[in-house]
Amino acid sequence: MEIKNTYIFGQETNKDYWTIEEIKALGIEAQKRREKLFSTPRDYIVSVLSKVGHKFSDRNSPFYKAAYSHLKETVSFSQPMIDETLKIIPSLLSKNEISKRMSLEMFFPYAVDVPMERHGYDGLIRALPKGVALHIGAGNVFLGILDSLLLGMVTKNVNIVKLSSSGSNFLNIFASALKEADEKKLIYDSFAILNWGGGKKELEKEIVSKSNIVFVWGGAEAVESYKKIAPLGVKVEVFGPKTSFGLLFESQLEKEGYEKISEKIVKDCAMWDQSACSNMHTIYLISSKSPERKAEKLLETLQKAFEDFQKKLPQGKLTPDEEAEITKYRQLAKVDKALKKADYRDSFPSSHWTVILEKDPAYRISPLNRVLFLKTAPDLDSVKKELLPYRGYLQTVGIGGNIIEKKAVLEKFFDLDLARFVSLGNMLEGKTGSPHDGVFPMMNMVNWVAIEGRPKNEDRLIEIVKLAKEKSKFYSNYYRKCPPVLDLKSFSKLPFLEKHHVLENTPPESEALLTSRARRGIYFASGGSTGQPKYVFYDQHEYERTCRMLAYAYEAAGLDENDVIANLFVAGNLWSSWLSVEKAIAYTKAISVPTGSNLPVENIVKYMKDFSVTSIIGLPSFLVKMAEYVDSIKEKLPISKIFYGGEYVGDEMVKFFERVFPGVSVKSAGYATADAGVIGFQCSKLSKGAHHLFAHSQYIEFVDPKTGLPVKDGEIGELVVTSLNKKHMPIIRYRVGDLGRWLMRPCSCGRKEPLFEILGRCDDRIHVGGAHLFVNDIQNAIGLVKELSFNFRVIIDKKAHKDILTIEIETKKDFDYSVQTKIKEKFYCALYDKCEDLRESVKMNWIDAPEIKLVSPNSIERIKRTGKIKRVVDKRISFSV
Repeated sequence: MEIKNTYIFGQETNKDYWTIEEIKALGIEAQKRREKLFSTPRDYIVSVLSKVGHKFSDRNSPFYKAAYSHLKETVSFSQPMIDETLKIIPSLLSKNEISKRMSLEMFFPYAVDVPMERHGYDGLIRALPKGVALHIGAGNVFLGILDSLLLGMVTKNVNIVKLSSSGSNFLNIFASALKEADEKKLIYDSFAILNWGGGKKELEKEIVSKSNIVFVWGGAEAVESYKKIAPLGVKVEVFGPKTSFGLLFESQLEKEGYEKISEKIVKDCAMWDQSACSNMHTIYLISSKSPERKAEKLLETLQKAFEDFQKKLPQGKLTPDEEAEITKYRQLAKVDKALKKADYRDSFPSSHWTVILEKDPAYRISPLNRVLFLKTAPDLDSVKKELLPYRGYLQTVGIGGNIIEKKAVLEKFFDLDLARFVSLGNMLEGKTGSPHDGVFPMMNMVNWVAIEGRPKNEDRLIEIVKLAKEKSKFYSNYYRKCPPVLDLKSFSKLPFLEKHHVLENTPPESEALLTSRARRGIYFASGGSTGQPKYVFYDQHEYERTCRMLAYAYEAAGLDENDVIANLFVAGNLWSSWLSVEKAIAYTKAISVPTGSNLPVENIVKYMKDFSVTSIIGLPSFLVKMAEYVDSIKEKLPISKIFYGGEYVGDEMVKFFERVFPGVSVKSAGYATADAGVIGFQCSKLSKGAHHLFAHSQYIEFVDPKTGLPVKDGEIGELVVTSLNKKHMPIIRYRVGDLGRWLMRPCSCGRKEPLFEILGRCDDRIHVGGAHLFVNDIQNAIGLVKELSFNFRVIIDKKAHKDILTIEIETKKDFDYSVQTKIKEKFYCALYDKCEDLRESVKMNWIDAPEIKLVSPNSIERIKRTGKIKRVVDKRISFSV
């Protein structure tokens, strides 16, 4: 492979001489290329870089071979050191590593592509590229300039790299690999790599004037030069020159031993022949007991550690000047030893390594190439005194000590402008997400801008539909005949999203509903009482937002810092409730007791008693079961708040809870679906099915279940929801299956969010024998009969031409069958009182009186995945609703 020294927006060439006119034209061309890169998706850029990384993971690939061969001739590192360095490239460029880094360094990586909402901020934020980023490379470690270019690429800047005259052309090999990996040809022509000797001020001045930001990696001379020539408005970010040191506490030396500690010190000193800013120059042994003896012993073990490191990763080629500099330091150490001021060990006659133990505690900057100074000090104050003159030039401290000692170093050295506090042995291994020289360089590659004020829901609906049509295979096909959505009127004409659409177009069957590949998020099963689960996906930001909304719902309903709350939802089976509730509670001020409902009820009640639980949250079916148990054992628990979700809670159930737990407040834990997220919340002034709408996150409509047309404000209709925040799996005009209506009044709590009321499932509205009744009415009737539990189901069948209605109800405990008739009579009275339409239909002989079956506790079949009962089984049709 022929390696050129210049790469100009996709064109590879050899060029050593440049004119001012050529540089000016190149700068103008760079500015022109901003628009194309700006419209390129971040995911594509990251995927291309990851492919480039793979090309360097195989030692037999042409790019790895070319890089290895070229670096052997152009850099001073030994061949094993070159090989060790090339191993880093696949990891540096991997999708996971870049994505993680963007999340940790930019906090809102998606803002590179689109404006984003930020929790607590009233508006949208967007990360815009600076424009043209100029990178001035240092000649020490070739990975540094690659990393700088990487930062510019993932933030969508057009990049110009000026290579060090003393460095290699490795970056040109990288450019060739990227050109091959860029199948869509979107980014290969967005950067240039230039090469000319230093000192050409007129060229440097011209290229800086055509840039928007300059990253300088190098020595003091280069840094000062570019600072001076940068015009107003061009920011110069400086990285270098820096020096780093180590601190070794005697406690850690005793704990780990001299040999292991010496290996860590040598690694921090000798890697890349001490040419990185984070390499150790001096190490201080902090000791108050026999420091001289310990230092001498450490000197001996350092000798062996350096020799072992030399065998594994030999020192690279040295220039005559470098060898002379090492010789000078050794001679000075020899003189100091004769004067009893120092001791030393080295690899004479070779220059492979040198360790100098000095009594003078003054900080020493190494001549590099594996020359280490060893000092002793009684305490941190003594060390700080020696370091103060170098404030502003110190980068990393490697600490051999426990966590208390590490924190003490941070507190003591807070004003030395150090960027990194790391464990000994890790000075060269920067953790993903750590700042560099006190800043996050990636953040400096963008301008953060805001669209102030919340966008109107109409605009957000238009945006979510546009995204879905462009990115989701399902919506692209489903909306193919629909005109563009430009306003609420055109939005209301979009076809509904039905449950079977979600079932058929989500994993594991399909990813057609998703707008991008699922990653960094969570799957949940959704399906409720129908029993057949659908699967929904939330990316991590959507899920965090959902949990924060749940937390708000709990606190709005009364949960506060005085509460200890038991999470009694069902855990496992991809069920969202328990996990989401637990995370939401963590965002509140309450204390959580995460029992779940999988344990025997007596165990759960014991935990509640042990931890003085004041609040419980869960599925009404289980809350009733738990309350019945508490009632049966006559236990007095300090439960003052009940939060429920997933099922309807009627007046009689509330009265039952109030009897078991006197003075209890019963509130909705929030109206939510796994598909769309949290839709509504209750405040202290609301009860039953009344909720405030999370109006900035959800858009709801009420439509006639049969015609699909909007009902008038305040009239009952089927709730249709559009999630304004779910962009990875958009939920647009989704038929939730619940009946509800707008409440046309303000709330006395003072909140401005509109009110709506949930009245039950559409499926819960039973049409039988001319009667129209709701499952909720049956539940309220059951609550009037103390022997009956709220666990029941309704079975509808036909006998000849007549509809038959059967109601199966579990009793609270096994009962004497001799009193069955009396219980049934009490229930009939309650049922006809609550269900007037049914009473009239029976009276008119349109339907026979419903058959009442009383069954033992827990005998009605539950859906295994959720623990819910299928409330209505309609045998008149071929499937259950």
